[in-house]
Amino acid sequence: MTLKRIIPCLLLVLLATSAFSADGQPRYLEMTFLTTNDLHANVTPFTRRADPKNNRPAVPDIGGMARIATVVRQTRDEMRAPVLLLDSGDTTHGYTALVKAFHGESVIAVMNAVGYDAMVPGNHDLQWHSPDTVRNLESSEFPWVCANLVDAETGELFVEPYVIRELWGVRVALFGLTNGLINTHPHVYVAGPELGLKVLPAAETAAKLVPELRRKADVVVLLSHLGLGLDTQLAKAVPGIDIILGGHSHSTLRTPRLVPVGEPTASYLGAVPVVQAGAWGDKMGRTRAIFRRDDDDRYTLMSCTGELVSIDSSIPDDPEILGIIQEFQARIPPPKPNPAAQ
Repeated sequence: MTLKRIIPCLLLVLLATSAFSADGQPRYLEMTFLTTNDLHANVTPFTRRADPKNNRPAVPDIGGMARIATVVRQTRDEMRAPVLLLDSGDTTHGYTALVKAFHGESVIAVMNAVGYDAMVPGNHDLQWHSPDTVRNLESSEFPWVCANLVDAETGELFVEPYVIRELWGVRVALFGLTNGLINTHPHVYVAGPELGLKVLPAAETAAKLVPELRRKADVVVLLSHLGLGLDTQLAKAVPGIDIILGGHSHSTLRTPRLVPVGEPTASYLGAVPVVQAGAWGDKMGRTRAIFRRDDDDRYTLMSCTGELVSIDSSIPDDPEILGIIQEFQARIPPPKPNPAAQ
């Protein structure tokens, strides 16, 4: 084992064996967040188009959920600390033959098998008509969370605003926020008007909800489909958010962007990390965060490091996930004959 791998392993042992309080909560908690965003239903590998303006050639055979599943499995096997797999929206809608045939059903089946822990719906997840959107939601074996997507008349939430997971005795709140494009483009995001939905202002919603979450949970994580600019503003405007796992703007952040929100100390980072992994699934985020419990029994973010994992042909397909994809591919109806060509 190389020195580069020995040091993180020793840190894990230190964190795992360091003092626990009488109530069983650890003094330190390390967590790994595996994240995808803006997959746009690309469950199979694809070729990224050439970009002549920026002198970038085409890149073939990248992405694919069977490869992402391998990264997830390997990370879960390697890490002694908790691992959460999360998605930040625009996941179920796209334009491949597979997604056109099943309107997101195949994507949800794959995500269920990979073992996602939660997702926030993006605007494109509401681009299918309402029966498909509701089926995608109801067939998900993981929660959709969004605190600002509500019934326009009653104000009732469309999905749960948040979920709280207990990891090693530490309560981790995952809440979601999405953008308001269904309000301004109802002719595109048709499930919105069909279901009578509207999106409330994200900052106002977060300002009301985050204090409640701080009372109920030790760590607060935002799954955002707002875009990098709004994520940065939100990190500064709403105290109490520990990490933002973002989407919508297709921003490629090679490492977490640290938004300063306080004075750093030995036990407090003084910043809110914002994570985003481009789009289409040719990369995924792998972010490691360490939280420290202080003398007042509050957890603060002590450190955060991360990287983007390139999803390409060097990663073998997970056989189970590949099999699910192939089953759906075999069910794609054959193209209808064109009478004009006869």
